[in-house]
Amino acid sequence: MTTLATLAQINRQIDPINDIVGLCQTVSQLIVQSLQLPDNVIYLQNKQHRLAQVAAAGGKFCAAQGVVSPIELELGQGVVGTAALCQSSICVADTNSFSRYVVDDAPRLSELAVPICYQGELLGIIDAEHPQASFFSIEQQYFVESVSAMLAPRLVNLRSRLQSSRHHLTQNDSSAANNSGDAWCHQDEFSQTLQTCLKHFYQPTQWDINLFAKMAMLQPAAEVRVAPAIQIESLKQHIYRCLQQMYQKPATALWAKILDERYISSRLGQIELADQYHMSFSTFRRQQQQAQNCLQQLLWQLELQARAL
Repeated sequence: MTTLATLAQINRQIDPINDIVGLCQTVSQLIVQSLQLPDNVIYLQNKQHRLAQVAAAGGKFCAAQGVVSPIELELGQGVVGTAALCQSSICVADTNSFSRYVVDDAPRLSELAVPICYQGELLGIIDAEHPQASFFSIEQQYFVESVSAMLAPRLVNLRSRLQSSRHHLTQNDSSAANNSGDAWCHQDEFSQTLQTCLKHFYQPTQWDINLFAKMAMLQPAAEVRVAPAIQIESLKQHIYRCLQQMYQKPATALWAKILDERYISSRLGQIELADQYHMSFSTFRRQQQQAQNCLQQLLWQLELQARAL
């Protein structure tokens, strides 16, 4: 298939997608397939003017959780941040010679970073890496730049629709407007809500669903009202995915198991679990609190990403 035919096919495949993360995820996968790459990541610029990983393919992607261990970069940091700062594509043939190279999941010798821009505004970066030095050709760079040009106006359109939807939801949620001058809940409210949801995982009647309207991660991309039952299920899925992310890291795997057995799969008592893990009760309580803090922080990062889109 010719390059033009491949680009036309990508254009057709992404045309019906109407959510930002889904769009970026599809584009990332199509780039990996088209160029036979082991790795590709798409960053979007958030409100803090940092570059956050929102989609990936290859080694940085897991079907159960999306981007594996997502990171954020400052403008000017690494190959990605430098391309963003200059708003120009950067192709590094040997990252050993690039003093600002940032290792993500694994060091690789070649890196190609292509800005996603629309009418002079930086939206994000398409970043590809390869373990072989001098891997990326000028034709591959042109290909990714063409994909970026297709992606940019779609991102702007979806962002506009999302902002309009959130504005509509905020205007129509008078109780939320009366309780707070902010559109979204504060971190302490967010953490308290999640703690209650975790402790009463199978009893949603105990959840304070009034705060769900102030959580960006539970809001739809389209201008529609979402039933509380759908928001409840959505939050559960977020919790499941974050637990899976914790399971995959040696440093947090035990915490994931404690939360899973305490609140979700087995619902065992604290004393029983302390005995099972051969811990004193005070040690188990401390581990359980650290586990909850870790889960809440992962979910808070998802919330911040949703607010930035």
